[in-house]
Amino acid sequence: MSASTLVRLAALLAIPVLFPSCILVAKETTETVPATCETTPAQPTQPAAAPKADATPVAKPTDARVDDPKAAEAKSRAKARKAEKRAHELELARMELELAGMEAERELQECKRKAEDARRELDEARRAMEHFRAKSPRELADKQLDLDRSVQGKTEAEQELREMEATYAKDQFATDTKELVLMRHRKRVEFAARGLELAQAEFNDMKLVDLPRREREHEQKVRDAEAELRNAEFAVVRKELGNRMELARKRWAVAELERPEDDGEAKGE
Repeated sequence: MSASTLVRLAALLAIPVLFPSCILVAKETTETVPATCETTPAQPTQPAAAPKADATPVAKPTDARVDDPKAAEAKSRAKARKAEKRAHELELARMELELAGMEAERELQECKRKAEDARRELDEARRAMEHFRAKSPRELADKQLDLDRSVQGKTEAEQELREMEATYAKDQFATDTKELVLMRHRKRVEFAARGLELAQAEFNDMKLVDLPRREREHEQKVRDAEAELRNAEFAVVRKELGNRMELARKRWAVAELERPEDDGEAKGE
């Protein structure tokens, strides 16, 4: 087959054919023309159309691990482990909730007991103050009676002394006897006067110092008991609210763990 025929056939088939540059294409000849042996691609009469880029995106190679039995088994084990851990956490959360409920009830009952004790102490303090206020006039009256007796004793002793002095003033005899009798009466008057002073001092002390001080102590006990009761009642309310908050948190934690795992993943867990 001649060279020109090959050129025409290559142009029709749009196949680039490489020829040695030493072969002449313009005319058919059997004469050999010396030339360099450099090869150049023969130019077709019509340029070949460039291949169009495929618009279909090239599919990415699939992950070999999807179809890998070992990868699937590892994924299954990881999922089972995660489910086991979730079940364990749920069990612990339920036990913590139960324990928190028991502790909350115990602490609440303790607060209520303290409040009841405070209420009883306040009642006792109030009754003690009322009893004191009812008893203090009697105590003061008893001291007043002692004081009146001392006054009366001193008065009688002075009267007897004056009578004895008047009697022995007319008698010129029995001087020794007279002096003894008058000395006894004078001592009786002296003792009565001293007793009267002590009774007056005790009466004043009870009326002005002791009874007011004891009344203030009873009033202070009542105020302290009222404050203790208020604190105890506040502690009860605070403990109730605190228990409700703590139990609500733990119930929520249990509910979160009881929900299906898909729900948690949908929420972005």
